[in-house]
Amino acid sequence: MAIEIDEVPIEGKAWITLITNPSYIPGLLVLQRTLSSVSAYPLVVMTTPGLSNSSREIIRSFAIPVIEVPHLSPSEGRHGGFDPSFARFNDAWTKLQVFGLTQFEKLILIDSDMIFLRGMDELFEYELPGEDWIAASPACVCNPFKISHYPKDWIPSNCSLSVQNPYSTLDSPPIPPSESTRTSHLLNSGLVVFHPSQDKMDKLIHHLNTSPSIPDLKFPDQEVMADVFRGKWKPLPWWCNALKTERAVHKNIWKDEEVRLIHYILDKPWNHRPTCLAPHESTHIQLPPTPITPTSSSMTKIARRPLPDGLLEAVKSTPSQKSLTDYDDVHAWWWIAYEDLLDEWKRENKQSWREIDAYVKR
Repeated sequence: MAIEIDEVPIEGKAWITLITNPSYIPGLLVLQRTLSSVSAYPLVVMTTPGLSNSSREIIRSFAIPVIEVPHLSPSEGRHGGFDPSFARFNDAWTKLQVFGLTQFEKLILIDSDMIFLRGMDELFEYELPGEDWIAASPACVCNPFKISHYPKDWIPSNCSLSVQNPYSTLDSPPIPPSESTRTSHLLNSGLVVFHPSQDKMDKLIHHLNTSPSIPDLKFPDQEVMADVFRGKWKPLPWWCNALKTERAVHKNIWKDEEVRLIHYILDKPWNHRPTCLAPHESTHIQLPPTPITPTSSSMTKIARRPLPDGLLEAVKSTPSQKSLTDYDDVHAWWWIAYEDLLDEWKRENKQSWREIDAYVKR
């Protein structure tokens, strides 16, 4: 696999995310901003040749290293493509390339439509049952919107999250027995902990090119991971990858103050400014520039800046979820971080701020 990589001050462990669409750059930069407040490990971007040089330069200008990998998809004729409801997953196969980045000792794959509210660097020290295992939160298979394209066994009674609680620990979610239902072995790939290896990459490629299940997949990367790592997947607590819809669907386990990383699945917060959010008033206080994401060797030398002003206060004061379809209250968290960051770019006369803001709709 041909890989191009920036010179990255990496000491074995990093967060990594895939960016193939420039419209996700605002999400990436808010993710990086919140991550830099709570983690001592660097964020790295993986991309494909299709991402323009101008987009790459924007990403690099924020001291985020870029790794280029080839686009990945099943061999010709193995998958007929996605109907329009699943078009957003066309690039998702490429997320699997992350397993072949053997220059790293340990990686945590995260999606770019997320923000950190609390740290969880303990995942880098968390010992998996074996080097060939992965860890991830279970998939929520409740299908609350009754989407007809979703698998028929995606129903609330089959959802593994129902056995968790607001204060689940890293060790508490049980490893599903081999004989348990299919849905018990499904994970959400919004956050995945693993040790990269060529052996893992080879198994994933082989599965892509030979498995009879490939033509019917709806969620390509995470279903492939679930199949290849069946019996070698350690479930993680819900709060590691808190899907925003769980706030409505799993009210018995969701607590805003326990969320470490919120995942804005489905509609993205940068596509609409919440009406519940007061008009933004730019601050004129000079803040320190966003620091370069530290490596483990420098983590004791760089003081982390706090999370964006007002973010945690907003989390604490957010009303309970009343709607199954309206998530403006939690989208507001993203906007608080974004507008704080936008003010900073303007103060620093960051040349790319207009290009980034063009992807954000109000």
